[in-house]
Amino acid sequence: MSAPTELSSLTVRECLTKTTEIAFSPNGPRVKQTVAEALKKELSPEARIRTDDASNKASPSLLKIALADDCSTSSDQSDDNDWMYFRLEANGSGEIIASRPHLIYTLFCHVRDNWLDEKASAFADGKRITISLSDITARDDLLIGRRGFLKNRDQQIQFSDIESSMQELARLGSSRVIVNELALPFGQDRGPEGEVYYRFYDYLPDIDQFVETKFNQGTYPPECLETNLNSLKKLAQLADKYGLIPGMEIANPRSVPESLLRRYPFLRGARVDHPFRCFEPRYTLTLAHPAVRWHYAELIRNVLKEVPELGFLTTLINDSGAGFEYTASLYPGRNGGPYIIKEWMPDDVIAKAAAENVIRYYRLLRDAAHETHPHFRIITGLKNIAEESGIIMAGIDNGIDLKMISQRNDVDTENWKTQLEEVRQKNSDFVTDTSTRGSAYVLGVPSPWWTQKNLKRAYDEGFAKVDVLIDPPYLVANSINREVICAFQIDPSQEIDKILEKAALKQVGKDAAATLLQIWKLSDKAVESTPCHRLYGGAGFIWYRFWARPFVPDIGAIPESERRYYEKHFLSHFNNPHNIDMAADMLWEITSPKECDDSLQCFDTKVWESLDQAIALSTKMADQLPDGTAAQERFVETRDRLIAHRCYCMTLRNLCAWIAGVHGYLRAEDETEKQSRLTMVQEMVTSELENTKTLLKLWETSSVDFIPINAFGETMHDYGTNFGEVLQKKISLTETYGDRLPYIDPNYMWRMPEGSTLKETEYMNY
Repeated sequence: MSAPTELSSLTVRECLTKTTEIAFSPNGPRVKQTVAEALKKELSPEARIRTDDASNKASPSLLKIALADDCSTSSDQSDDNDWMYFRLEANGSGEIIASRPHLIYTLFCHVRDNWLDEKASAFADGKRITISLSDITARDDLLIGRRGFLKNRDQQIQFSDIESSMQELARLGSSRVIVNELALPFGQDRGPEGEVYYRFYDYLPDIDQFVETKFNQGTYPPECLETNLNSLKKLAQLADKYGLIPGMEIANPRSVPESLLRRYPFLRGARVDHPFRCFEPRYTLTLAHPAVRWHYAELIRNVLKEVPELGFLTTLINDSGAGFEYTASLYPGRNGGPYIIKEWMPDDVIAKAAAENVIRYYRLLRDAAHETHPHFRIITGLKNIAEESGIIMAGIDNGIDLKMISQRNDVDTENWKTQLEEVRQKNSDFVTDTSTRGSAYVLGVPSPWWTQKNLKRAYDEGFAKVDVLIDPPYLVANSINREVICAFQIDPSQEIDKILEKAALKQVGKDAAATLLQIWKLSDKAVESTPCHRLYGGAGFIWYRFWARPFVPDIGAIPESERRYYEKHFLSHFNNPHNIDMAADMLWEITSPKECDDSLQCFDTKVWESLDQAIALSTKMADQLPDGTAAQERFVETRDRLIAHRCYCMTLRNLCAWIAGVHGYLRAEDETEKQSRLTMVQEMVTSELENTKTLLKLWETSSVDFIPINAFGETMHDYGTNFGEVLQKKISLTETYGDRLPYIDPNYMWRMPEGSTLKETEYMNY
């Protein structure tokens, strides 16, 4: 059908100004009203919003907003993929229709951001867009949540910032968002003096931090429950406003306070803590007892009654104070309550009983949720309990999904992919994960080509459900990586270079766009080349305080009183070998000197050249462009983020040099090797000292939010506004102790706490 002559000369923007009515059914998701109000405010100011059921009546300039289930269109709906549909006529009438609620807002954003200056004739017969990844969970929550951080170092993240972030998630085509976070980023759990395990309880809060049952009534202060629940309600309602499905990510089944177990001593379940991280054991309730199962069913009923918008529950198991009875991967080993196994059973019998207990529990949660929310989903990561997963897999069905991610290195991911279609036949699915953050810690590092590769990998492997780490919009307003997500969702075959050219032109203008593109390309090359150990590069980079602690050859030579400024926030106890040996943690060798030698070479041959060129170009443009212009500010921001990322990468590089150098020196069998390793260590000390001075200068001069800063002060997970003071102490200690010879106390694990009257000379021979 050919478009009318009048339409051929009009743009989408011009036609939308002629819209006189915007109509949607009052039934169904709130996002229809959200989009109607946004259309009126931004594109159709003369339009009247109709919220009655008369939207099908003839009207000369009626723009209808609807879900596919509400209406029929000429759009082909024969396949199972999610889609968006936009039709527009010369008089401003038309349709905005999508297969899922969040896509209504995604489509509105696409019209507003990309189509306003297009010829309206292209949409006269309707335009249908298929979505690439139908269930993205865009992760913007930075572990402990959103409101626990500072913007510009002096303003705590506000509700309006979180709303802007929700808008951005929906714009990207994300369908789900995590909303359970503690109202204050500190858990209720505490432990004996000197213990660090309680710090795992300020993230992934379980359902019992929001609601209670008569079984556990009074376990937590009512003020805390009410405050957390109010936060959950507000964030869930905000997500729902933009069509997103809000959900909870919990560590579950999690340990419960000892006060509850004193009330029910016969219901003590599994010990789930890590024996080397805590001084006082943590226990779950035994899920084998029907009273406990009733309690958990009631918890999920109660939370859904209070927060009906919730649509999913995703769990972390066998870590952070959570785990299932008698599973092999429990840190203390297989253990649990008295109701699952008889004494002296063989391992395969115990594994079968443990697995049956797990699947019964997940079906319990699902069935309780389905009583009022038939589409509610449970998402769990069975790979952390791989020994029992085969039996559990057989029982997975009807709304129980499996995360592919695992903390373990001995799990065969490829083998699980072959089971994807089989699982889908039972109304379950696999959830994979990927990252679009150029740095695991520094915010806003551009890596658009790398981002597209990560998304395409998930898409090509057949996944529809993907957890995607993104730079949080409330701290990174301009992110080229997020633009790649948005474009990929619309059409994964688009030429990325054209997408980036358009984005660069929009951000800095015609004269500077080519330079910004070159900076992105150089940064992307560095990101893809950077070797990053999974534990050291992400959360562990903060837990182990690598930006705070001095990189000296003999850490043990520094008096404990002088190390206190960073060790008080450590993921470590007084006798953890990691305190003086960066390669170790408890009984583990986290990484070997050989691996560090390889990473060191990779850093020095593949990372610095492109990263330094990107910084130099950013600096040149920031100096050349007029102060205060949008383009100049963009280059300043890019420069500072890249400098921070270089400092982060250099610290990772020097961490490798410390491990390879110090251990190499101590293991050397000839003098030549020993001197070579000593030279490596000495160069590392100098390098990290200069690197820390660069980071301190950046901190003191930049207003860019290049790392998350905790609004409440320094914690195990984050640095605080005292970051500059921390760096100064690191510099001072490095200058004082940097010339020592390498040494690691082989008996550090067996030491007694400071102040103990028992001396090593009295007991070390035993």
